[in-house]
Amino acid sequence: MNFWTLLIGAISGYLIHAVSMKVSFKRNTIKNKIKVFAAIIDNWVNVRNYIVATHPNNLHEDNNFDQLYGRTLTSIGEAILVSEDNQLTRDINALNERFYRTDWNNFKNEQFNSELETLRSDAINIVQRMRDDISKSTILEISDFAHIFSGLNFLEFFNRSRRREEGRRGRAL
Repeated sequence: MNFWTLLIGAISGYLIHAVSMKVSFKRNTIKNKIKVFAAIIDNWVNVRNYIVATHPNNLHEDNNFDQLYGRTLTSIGEAILVSEDNQLTRDINALNERFYRTDWNNFKNEQFNSELETLRSDAINIVQRMRDDISKSTILEISDFAHIFSGLNFLEFFNRSRRREEGRRGRAL
């Protein structure tokens, strides 16, 4: 009876520990996504404000504009690391390139405002997809449980133990 109680307790303890570790990992992933996506949005707002403040000057000769672009690229690199949605990260990068590559100083006020409005609309759609990406991360799926148990390969454990024992015997001879 004590052996079975011990075995059931060990298995239950492992399961609780494994699930809590996976939940903790998902929580950290969500926190990282929020941080990275918020940084991208903040950078986009700063770029937009800078474009509006300096229009109609040539932005591409301005080091401050390049620094804003570089900061956004850093955040996009982090987004590629934390997001499983490759199309989302490609769209984030494409929008960022549109901010930077558009020849803002050649636009008259009406064209300028129209292009900014188009970019704002596209940014809002991407932000909604960011929110959906974060929301998807909150769900524990079957693949999460498969990942938890992928480390439990008892046959490999026993084969390693057997190879280790055979190696010891070989050295002893």
